[in-house]
Amino acid sequence: MKYSIVIPTLNCASELHRLLDSIQLFDVNSQAEIIVVDGGSRDKTIPIAKKFKTTLIVNKGVTKGEARNIGIKHSKGDIIINIDSDTILSGEWFPALVRAMKEYKIVAGYSPHPKRGDIPRVPIMIDGQDITWPFCNIAHHKEVFEKVGYIKDTEFSEDIDFNYRCIKAGYIIHYEPQMKLWHNHTINKKAFMKQAFLYGRCRAIINRRYPELTHKHQHGASLRNVIRLGFGGLGYVYEKIGCRGT
Repeated sequence: MKYSIVIPTLNCASELHRLLDSIQLFDVNSQAEIIVVDGGSRDKTIPIAKKFKTTLIVNKGVTKGEARNIGIKHSKGDIIINIDSDTILSGEWFPALVRAMKEYKIVAGYSPHPKRGDIPRVPIMIDGQDITWPFCNIAHHKEVFEKVGYIKDTEFSEDIDFNYRCIKAGYIIHYEPQMKLWHNHTINKKAFMKQAFLYGRCRAIINRRYPELTHKHQHGASLRNVIRLGFGGLGYVYEKIGCRGT
């Protein structure tokens, strides 16, 4: 099988450099094409992508979801792997992915923060499966996109939308903990609150698309999830009142 790794980027030079270093360190690039889709970076992101001899596509103003679609459409692999620019691969990531993709059509990996470990997600269960597996570490056989279609951009929750459509098309999302990478996502208070607010807005958009998802959150009792729920609720109400997006 051939593998294609799709990485959306925008002004993330240092993060991308660390990621591409890890790809070289574990000899992943000898077995997979690396596609970087950039939204018009003004820092050194583009020179770094060129330095590592990736397949670079620059399309100014694209969102992360649109960038992933561009990468998927330009890919030559049988397996499409979506990761984020602020990740670093572990040594077992690619071997675990290869093993799992021989058995499953969709495989989601383990993506802890390098300092804080697991960042708890809020599961959404549909037909016995969680649809919140993020696109920072997930692989699909290319046939999945041919059957389900491409990613619908919702700013923050395109992964939930796509996972939902995959499950409704009859696919199983397999979780492989050995497919591990480190996700260096922003966790300061301001960014966390903004992210929760935007997730709430996007959740309202998705609920309008798929009424079945209404009231499907499985909330935990941690303080972090209570805060996330509060700011997400504000975003949800804002979107509902403004009735923005579809």
